Amino acid sequence: MPSIIPVAPTALSTCVAGIFRGHGLPDDHAAVVADSLVAADLRGVSSHGVMRVPSYVSGLKDGSINAKPNLSLIADTGARAVVDGEDGMGQVAADRAMRLSIARASEFGIGVVALRRSRHCGAMAYWAIQALESDAIGFATTNAGMNMAPTGGRDKIVGNNPFAMAVPTTRPWPMVLDMATSVVAGGKLDMAAIRGQKIPLDWATDLDGQPTDDPVVARKGILVPVGGPKGYGMAIMLDVLAGVLSGGRFGGNLGEPVSGQFFMAIQIEGFMPVTEFKQRMDALIDQIHQSQLAPGASRIYVPGEIEYETSQKRHREGIPLEEPIVESLNRLAGAVGAPTLT
Repeated sequence: MPSIIPVAPTALSTCVAGIFRGHGLPDDHAAVVADSLVAADLRGVSSHGVMRVPSYVSGLKDGSINAKPNLSLIADTGARAVVDGEDGMGQVAADRAMRLSIARASEFGIGVVALRRSRHCGAMAYWAIQALESDAIGFATTNAGMNMAPTGGRDKIVGNNPFAMAVPTTRPWPMVLDMATSVVAGGKLDMAAIRGQKIPLDWATDLDGQPTDDPVVARKGILVPVGGPKGYGMAIMLDVLAGVLSGGRFGGNLGEPVSGQFFMAIQIEGFMPVTEFKQRMDALIDQIHQSQLAPGASRIYVPGEIEYETSQKRHREGIPLEEPIVESLNRLAGAVGAPTLT
């Protein structure tokens, strides 16, 4: 098990943004990418945090990721739009698309933006949460690489396509659900490998369909859909939005490096006053919190509550990073003259 090093969030953001500036990203683009990755680590979603930096840098160095994309609207019909990410950083394209959906929701009550020719854009919660600033409900989904098999099949032709939904409340935290359609995100296998840990046998199989507790074998194998056929069905339907409808990759083309995404913002005011909605959300949260505990349980959480508490703790105590991740970031930072982590 590697050593754990606590890193201040601001120092981590500065380091990561500097790395991306050193590889050609404009200042504002580098800041968005860094902020999204650090936000994931703050929320405890390390599978989508700064461990992703080396793979992004590799794409920028070999030219497969466009450091300065010309993001363009290729369809624009009021509440609906399609954005071309031009093979740029996924976070940069996603930021444009989500903010556009929020602006259209402010004007039309709902905003729906599909994104094609994007790249991996990190944790989907980051984008859904942006809608909360405008008292809107946010939704975001993306299609992933081919890493699941259809129910009853053995071929890896289905992505464990994740989605997130964020809802405003009067609490210090919003209600946020962010989940892959597999039992775990593929990045959790990478984290287990870095930590030298075995994984539960219900996370993934090898290429022959046999359960494995080896994260390296599992990464080359097949992820298990959450809820069996239900997770498989959800993954397909999300691919319809992020892939088929966006005009991007889908199905058997999920092996391509580009991704498709789909973003939506729904203005609450058109349904009822925002204050009334938030009061109703509070009532829902209270009902769940006050329900009878199961044997052995000490507390009931709603979606987003654990992540908020984790974020608060990590703001105070630092983000715990494995030593190999810190060393990798320092090497990348040193190579471009960016601030390193101490």
